[in-house]
Amino acid sequence: MGTDALATVTSNPVDDGLVYGGSSTIAFVRSFTHGASELIQQPDSRTSKGNAGHLKTDRPVSAQPLPIMERDPASYLLPPRRSANDYVQCFWEYIHPLFPVLHKTSFMEKYSHLWSAEEGRDRDGDVSDVNENIFASTLNLVFAIGCQFSASVPAQNKVALAEDFYQRSRKIFVYDIFDSTSVSLVQMLLVSGVYLQSTRYASRCWNVIGLAIRTAQSLGLHLDVAKYRPENQLNKEMARRIWHTCLVLDKSVALSPM
Repeated sequence: MGTDALATVTSNPVDDGLVYGGSSTIAFVRSFTHGASELIQQPDSRTSKGNAGHLKTDRPVSAQPLPIMERDPASYLLPPRRSANDYVQCFWEYIHPLFPVLHKTSFMEKYSHLWSAEEGRDRDGDVSDVNENIFASTLNLVFAIGCQFSASVPAQNKVALAEDFYQRSRKIFVYDIFDSTSVSLVQMLLVSGVYLQSTRYASRCWNVIGLAIRTAQSLGLHLDVAKYRPENQLNKEMARRIWHTCLVLDKSVALSPM
């Protein structure tokens, strides 16, 4: 897969057409580079056939995003377990039925591991480290939303506490969000959008939901083509839920005053 200033171009032109459509910028770039390649590959009368060249459109893309800022250890601190459990339960009770973007069983398994003494947090920056950052960031967003529905938090403290969890979430994900593409990242962006739609960050909410939609499209979550749907039934169902949430939030924000 290669990238340029306009779009991302995969090595398979069929994939581009299915995911982005024939009228997309990527389709235009694909047709242009294909035509240019044919011209360049034709033998030049001034050179031998063995020297015929070809247009190289692909540039290497790092599969592992690089950190763009230092870790903030304080952002990884968890609230007291009783409070944390309360916030998470409020999220499942009040938000999850409307925006079922997270898989509860998988999420709660990871959540339980956080309280285990064997769970380490200092890794070497491998792929699992990125996933752990995404989960920790998502968890703080869940705290930010859930604490606003918690009866244990005084009404006058809810906004400030939610804002604190939101800022922690932003500090935890230390990678460039534009270099990351995964289902878990889409989930994090959507949960962030759910939180932001009830805050003063109206434009930020609009932007983060738009980014979630673009990332979901790049993963093919908007398609029912069998090729882009995982064979696992759970993954199929989560793909549908995630894309459904993308559409619901996009329509909701579009109807809200900026």
